[in-house]
Amino acid sequence: MNAFLGHQTTVDFYGCKSNKINSCEFIEQTLLKAAKILKLTVVNTTIHSFSPIGVSGVIVIKESHIAIHTWPEHNYIAIDFFTCNNTYNLKAGLIWLKTEFQAEHFNSKEIKRGSLKVIQDFKS
Repeated sequence: MNAFLGHQTTVDFYGCKSNKINSCEFIEQTLLKAAKILKLTVVNTTIHSFSPIGVSGVIVIKESHIAIHTWPEHNYIAIDFFTCNNTYNLKAGLIWLKTEFQAEHFNSKEIKRGSLKVIQDFKS
């Protein structure tokens, strides 16, 4: 039995090419392809361009969501993967994203969410 309801991975991409990461179309197509590579089921997509610069978006997936925000002026992207299932190969997806974003470096952190033990303690 899984001890947590959700698994959140935060990813920081540094040294990205700003001309690509300021494009809503590029961000949407890249995240949709990443979801496909990771075998995640896309439900809905919302991508927004800020003025004068930057893109934010959410890909709602059956398993939960992928959220992104870009700072082209800093060549930086922040992505959150939140799923109720951690059986997908995130490492392969992150390597692919690094290539697509032409990032020089990335790091990631995993956070376990919704401890079933704590939930059970509050039910008692």
